[in-house]
Amino acid sequence: MFESRCPSDFRRVRVTVAGMTEARRRRSAPRRVSRVRRLLFRAPLVLERLGLGALPRLMTRIVGVDWITVDTIGRRSGRRHTVVLDIVGHDTRRDTYYVQPAYGYQAYWVRNVTAHPEVTVRIGGRSARARVRDATGAEGAEVVLRFIRAHPRYSRVIVWFVAYVDSVDHSDDALRALLATTPVFAVEIQGDRSDGGTSQGS
Repeated sequence: MFESRCPSDFRRVRVTVAGMTEARRRRSAPRRVSRVRRLLFRAPLVLERLGLGALPRLMTRIVGVDWITVDTIGRRSGRRHTVVLDIVGHDTRRDTYYVQPAYGYQAYWVRNVTAHPEVTVRIGGRSARARVRDATGAEGAEVVLRFIRAHPRYSRVIVWFVAYVDSVDHSDDALRALLATTPVFAVEIQGDRSDGGTSQGS
């Protein structure tokens, strides 16, 4: 009896092992993608810290998208934390820049500015004091919609990264409705820093 069951048992074991291997493969694939995305998100900040800030500025000229460097205060540590973000809109009249968090409200910098909205920023060669507020809703949706229409190719890449919407190939009204829940933050400039410093906290 043992000999008659043994082949089928081995087959079951092989099927089980194969299934476990396939399941592991499926679980590890999103992690690999997530790691790639994280590296790409951090690339501008790493380049700046290495003194290679000219490379992101070169990419800005090629892609047509500006970056803003934001120094936040850690909500727990009180130490300075720096993040580099895409600028998705700029209201020149109010001197306000709009940005999106790649990880939504769970992003560390979002938690920091929720606790301490006063920040310092750098845009190109400009250093300024600013205040961050949540612009999610109609205001943010309109800003992001304009950005998508102005940068369709780049926006497709961003959609792959953050998946706030399933596609940018919707009508303006449909896309506006989808974007109404997309986290968007307004960085309101309070005044240029005459001393050229960028550090906050200790």
